[in-house]
Amino acid sequence: MDQHISSGMFGSILVEPEDGLPEVDTEYYLGQHEIYTDGDLGEEGHHKFDFDAMLKEEPTYVVFNGQAYGFAPDGGQPMQANTGETARVYFANGGPNLLSSWHPIGNVWSRFYRDGDLLTDPDLNIETAPVAPGTTAAAEMEFPVPGPVKIVDHALTRAARRGALGVVSVDGEPTRDVYDEDP
Repeated sequence: MDQHISSGMFGSILVEPEDGLPEVDTEYYLGQHEIYTDGDLGEEGHHKFDFDAMLKEEPTYVVFNGQAYGFAPDGGQPMQANTGETARVYFANGGPNLLSSWHPIGNVWSRFYRDGDLLTDPDLNIETAPVAPGTTAAAEMEFPVPGPVKIVDHALTRAARRGALGVVSVDGEPTRDVYDEDP
C-alpha cells in the first residue's frame, strides 16, 4: 500500500454540503506525497523505488501533484489569480508517511476546513495547519495585493530542497487600504 501511495495512487472525492460552499473565483487541487527513489536528489534518468528509504521515512522528493515544483516558475507553471479574487484550495496529503505543515507564504487561509469537514464552520485566518497523511483539507484565500503566494509544506526543507512548493501568481492593482507601495 505504501509504495502505491508514494507512486501517486491517492486522491480526494469532494462531497459538498447540500447548500454548497461559498462562491470563490478559482479552485485548485493539490495532492502532496513523498517519492522514495534509489537516485540522488535532482539526478536525471530513471530511478527505482527504494524500500529502505521508505522504511527510514527519508524521501528523495516531497511533491505536489506528482512533480517537484510543478506549480512554480522554475519547474512548471504557477497557478494564476487576480487581485480582488478569492480561491479555494483542496488539499490531500497522500503521505504515505509525513505530516504536512500546510502554509501559504504571503497570505493566510481566510477560511480553513480541517480534516475534510465541509459541514462545520471553518476556522478563520489560519497561518499554518497540520494535515496528516491520508487526510484532506480545504482552505480559502483572498488576494488583496499582487505578487506571489507560495503554498508550501512549512517543513521548509521539503519546499526548498524536495519539491513541495506551489506558487499562485497574483496580478493586478493592490487594495490601497491594505497595502501601499509608496510609503
